[in-house]
Amino acid sequence: MLVSMLLVASSLYCAFGTLSGGEVRFWISLCITSLIGIAFLKLYIQNEQEFADIKRELGEHLDDNSKVSRYFLKFCPIPAIIADETGKVLAKTKVAGDILPELKDLKMLGVPVDFNGLPADSSGVMSSFDWEHYRVDYFTAANPGETGKHFIFLFFNDLSEAHTLREEAAENRNFAALLHIRFDERFFYEKDSRQRELIVRIEKTAEKFFEKHNGLMKRLSDSSYFAVLSEKDLRSMSEKDYLNFLEELHRTHSSDRPLFSVSLGIGRGGSSLRESEAIARDAVRISQDQGGDHVIISGSMQDTGYICYGSGNADTVLNDVGYQSKIKRFSTELLKHIADSDNVIIMGHRNSDMDAVGAAAGLGGTLRDMGYSANVYINRNNNVSKALLERLDKNESKVQELFLDEEAALEAVNENTLLIIVDTRNVNLVDSKRIFNKAEKVIYIDHHKTKPDEDINKSEKHIADYQNIGASSASEIVTDIIRYLNPQTPLSRYYAEALLAGIKLDTVKFSKKTSSNTFKAAAYLSALGADNREIDRLFDNSEFTNRIIEKFKSAVENYNNYAIACLDDESFRRNTSVSDEEVKKAVQKLLEAQNSDSDMSEKELKKSAFDSIAKEKLENMSVAAAQAANDLLNTNDINASFAVFRIGKNAVKISARSEGTASGGANVEDIVKRLGGGGNINQAAAVINDKSVDEVCGMLKNALDEYDTAMKPI
Repeated sequence: MLVSMLLVASSLYCAFGTLSGGEVRFWISLCITSLIGIAFLKLYIQNEQEFADIKRELGEHLDDNSKVSRYFLKFCPIPAIIADETGKVLAKTKVAGDILPELKDLKMLGVPVDFNGLPADSSGVMSSFDWEHYRVDYFTAANPGETGKHFIFLFFNDLSEAHTLREEAAENRNFAALLHIRFDERFFYEKDSRQRELIVRIEKTAEKFFEKHNGLMKRLSDSSYFAVLSEKDLRSMSEKDYLNFLEELHRTHSSDRPLFSVSLGIGRGGSSLRESEAIARDAVRISQDQGGDHVIISGSMQDTGYICYGSGNADTVLNDVGYQSKIKRFSTELLKHIADSDNVIIMGHRNSDMDAVGAAAGLGGTLRDMGYSANVYINRNNNVSKALLERLDKNESKVQELFLDEEAALEAVNENTLLIIVDTRNVNLVDSKRIFNKAEKVIYIDHHKTKPDEDINKSEKHIADYQNIGASSASEIVTDIIRYLNPQTPLSRYYAEALLAGIKLDTVKFSKKTSSNTFKAAAYLSALGADNREIDRLFDNSEFTNRIIEKFKSAVENYNNYAIACLDDESFRRNTSVSDEEVKKAVQKLLEAQNSDSDMSEKELKKSAFDSIAKEKLENMSVAAAQAANDLLNTNDINASFAVFRIGKNAVKISARSEGTASGGANVEDIVKRLGGGGNINQAAAVINDKSVDEVCGMLKNALDEYDTAMKPI
């Protein structure tokens, strides 16, 4: 730059020198200009030479990199791909070209990776995804040529050999099978030699079956056998193999009627043989519950996809399996929610009956035995299960720790408390609205239908539920849940009695709304020590209750084959009035309980005694009404029965009972819903305010007329 400026300046100097006429000055200027020009030319040539050398050296380097790149893309044994930031494929190794010849865009791989959203530079961080039998590792790197642009590098690792080895390992994995023979009582009438002969035949048939499929069998007893089978052999066995095995076993005797039933359970899962055996044992139990003669294959204790082969009632077994699967699935989900919570509060519905109390106490006791922080709230001042609560208080030593009053329960509730509600899903019927409102997480377990606008699962608090309107009671459902929650630790006898009392209440001592599962649950509770005689005593009515039942029955009216028993206001006042003598006796009991040392005045003592007696009579009135409605169903040609009575100064209640539509009766839930009530097909109730008993009876008859009209065929 400086040389150029000097050259221009000397040229101007020569020009001005010539114009001024100085010849000497001109030649001097010309020489200077020439020298400067020669220097400029030499400098230019030198710069050009240096540039050429740099360009040549750079070209040599570029040629070397290009050779290396071409060599890598051609001979690299790993499938690799280079793409731009849009996913467009720029280059791929020869191996990648062989397996993906048509790949032009990474989107064509069809994997859930947003290649357009990958960062411009992952700083060497590598991610991966699975594609067919490959694990694809990929990372991104910035393009130094353009800001914001980047390359995507993908490497395909062939895992087919690993998959093959894993598959071979899986095929060689061993699982447990349990074969159980249940002998009919007629078998034991056979001669000893005949019994032994049959057992030997059974054993040989079983050995032949397992040996045919490369299994090993060991006899545990004359009726139980343990076997080990591999996954490979299990896959090769068809339904025909299992059915032939069952048929061959029954050909071992010549009697017209089978002398035994067979249950084969296969635990096709479990991390060990011990766990697989537990799964197989559970499968055997399901077969036995349905009378046996089945092969049931299960993948896990939580499996919902049983495979069942066997006798003509296999569909029934699968129906039972479906029910058991739902219980298992819910039990697993429930346990997860419990484990994730700080503590658990369980409660039922207002005016709790033995079903609500039994379900709550049974579930709460189980959770405490399992080591969880669980408590039960029951409004002891407003329930119809005092006899059951008194039995629990008297005999179960842990009841004081289990049950909380409302204030203590409210104090225990925090943002991570799980509230479990049993025997209702109606938000307006929960035993404590304050506890419900404070809890953040709610699960319900119920067997009733509910109006959609009152359903707990409409609440944001609701996180899970189990509802089975086919179950007899909440206690039946909870019994099944307990069997899966804690199968190892036996439930306290007194909690088992509470659950059985709940089942007996809602089935009217097994006379209504029962299923095979109801009796299985009852048998399980009896096996835990539940005493049926003691439970029946809980249902013994007081003299007062029996008198009210007879009052209802004497007032019954047959209205179009519906039994309606209305206890008029006068009968209500007469039977719920409290005499001075009753108050005096109650005060005396209070003083005796406090060792004659009471802080209350005489007036307060009398008021407390009066309120207690009046409340107890009102509760007995409700019990009597329900019992009367049940008894009235035994009348011929009655579709449903209703007991109508006053429960307070401004409220009248209807207790409704039916055998159910399947037995030709009416749907009492549908009927009382027309009066603002609810319940289920067999049992329902409604409370109507600001009406007399006569007015409510008239409203009930109108509802019955509407129901009959709706039920008439078009």
